[in-house]
Amino acid sequence: MEEVLLRHARLPRPTAPTARRSRRLRVVAVALRTRPTSLAVPGFPPAPAPAPEHVLLPSPSVAAGAAEVLLAAGVPPADLRRAAGMCPELLSVPVGTITAALRFLTDEAGVPAEDLPRVLRRRPRLLVSPVAARLRPTLYFLRALGVPDLPRRADLLSFSVEDKLLPRIEFLESLGLPSRAARSMARRFPALFYYGIDGNMRPKAEYLLGDMARDADDLFEFPEYFSYALATRIAPRHEACAARGVRMPLPAMLRPGDDKFRATLAGCVGSTPPRRRSPLWHAYWVDDAGEVEEIGAASQP
Repeated sequence: MEEVLLRHARLPRPTAPTARRSRRLRVVAVALRTRPTSLAVPGFPPAPAPAPEHVLLPSPSVAAGAAEVLLAAGVPPADLRRAAGMCPELLSVPVGTITAALRFLTDEAGVPAEDLPRVLRRRPRLLVSPVAARLRPTLYFLRALGVPDLPRRADLLSFSVEDKLLPRIEFLESLGLPSRAARSMARRFPALFYYGIDGNMRPKAEYLLGDMARDADDLFEFPEYFSYALATRIAPRHEACAARGVRMPLPAMLRPGDDKFRATLAGCVGSTPPRRRSPLWHAYWVDDAGEVEEIGAASQP
């Protein structure tokens, strides 16, 4: 793999007599550079956790074949190194698995060939996901759900329907939302699938239903609520509103920048805002200039 990268990067080849022997270790080092605990290799710094007794090291020929396929697909050499660090399995899966995933992304998922490098940069695990057992069922599920613009959200295809997608929808239903409403939230805001339940969605939902004394209908109207940081955005702004006896809709409270929020809050004190059904409500409350503070692109494996 290192030999392939050197050739495509137009770098000089190593000339030392020991270069051939050390090249095999550098293939493994590509994966260790970003995630040093992903493989256990004697001679490298010890990982925090004990190494397994038997570790399947990647074959240089397999890794080189994978690199050839990805470079031919337009993935830059620097991105290939990063992808191997994020997903070390790239170094050991058969080339056929990678070519099948690439063919699926372009032929079935509708990802333009020129967008493949961007998609793989965000989610290299797509390339080691089996088409029949993972990618295709997830594509059908997201299509049935009605998620728009799936080629732009192709990184979702590596998520398991049973282990990742359905549990988020079921969590929303557990808050008291009807099944149709929960699915509508996921369709309108697919970023929900990136967020962890226990580390993100549950504490934010509990804060909204408890401290903020709101109900699940507020979440249905504004699923982007889960994208804002609880400690630095949601809680401070709610406390500022509560201290002045103001109850803002969630978009008006969370979307604006700090200056706009403070100005809006000051203007609400002692005044009566429009009702939700009033045609003036949107003009009075909604501000699209604010930025989402915490987005999960985060991607979780």
